[in-house]
Amino acid sequence: MNIFKMEVKKGLKSLSVWSIVCVALTILFMSMFPSMKSSGMQELVNTKMDALPPAILEAFNLKDMPDFTKLNQYFAYVFQYIVIAGCIYAGMLGAKSLIKEESEGTIEFLYAQPVSRAKIVTMKILSSLALFYIFIMIMSIASILISLIVKPEDLELIDMIMDIKMLCGGFFLIGLVYMAIGFLLSVLINSLKLAMPLSTGIFFITYLLGIFANMIDKLEFLKYFSPFHYAVPADLLKTGLDKVNIVLSIVIIIISLISTYIIYNKKDFNI
Repeated sequence: MNIFKMEVKKGLKSLSVWSIVCVALTILFMSMFPSMKSSGMQELVNTKMDALPPAILEAFNLKDMPDFTKLNQYFAYVFQYIVIAGCIYAGMLGAKSLIKEESEGTIEFLYAQPVSRAKIVTMKILSSLALFYIFIMIMSIASILISLIVKPEDLELIDMIMDIKMLCGGFFLIGLVYMAIGFLLSVLINSLKLAMPLSTGIFFITYLLGIFANMIDKLEFLKYFSPFHYAVPADLLKTGLDKVNIVLSIVIIIISLISTYIIYNKKDFNI
């Protein structure tokens, strides 16, 4: 029994749905860019933004006002919403993976196969990683093609591609963090019905912690508990991936996955 192929095949439907929705959102957002290039529209946007409370601007990563007449800045801003959706998808991939058979009552069949628990976990991780990588590649290609349609003549193609590459690289990294946390969650819960709300809840709790860290100086340390804020698209274009955030991401992934292996090997299944 090839667990990897089976898991990838089972996950293709969900992958297709998430990809179609996110590509559609990207098309919708980017279709608005041509109208942003007019000075009148930019002035109107700035006027409206200036009227918003600072807390709201922080929540939507608008404290440092992006220039929406520039494709890279506009794309980076709208891409953060695609990243939010993608992180939720990654978290769900992990959270549903190891609880699925136990919750559906098919764990006895899986456990009866000549494979160790460690191999089951490894195959589940690799299949989820493959699905998420395909998702990232779909979004990367779609983003480049859509950006080509609305690209101004003065923007170099290579610069646009490198910016999208940077954004998708950060997206992939923090997606893996939420996926790893999802795997740990998957061995701690006992019901598939809890996987989606809990993984989604974890994302938004950590997302809010990052917002509080930006809004309140005394709570700045909370940013380290918000993986999403390790790679905010607008920040990536300015400073790239921070080394501290890369290290934190790797540490969280390693700890989460090691804990997953340990707990799963000792877990008593409900057969």
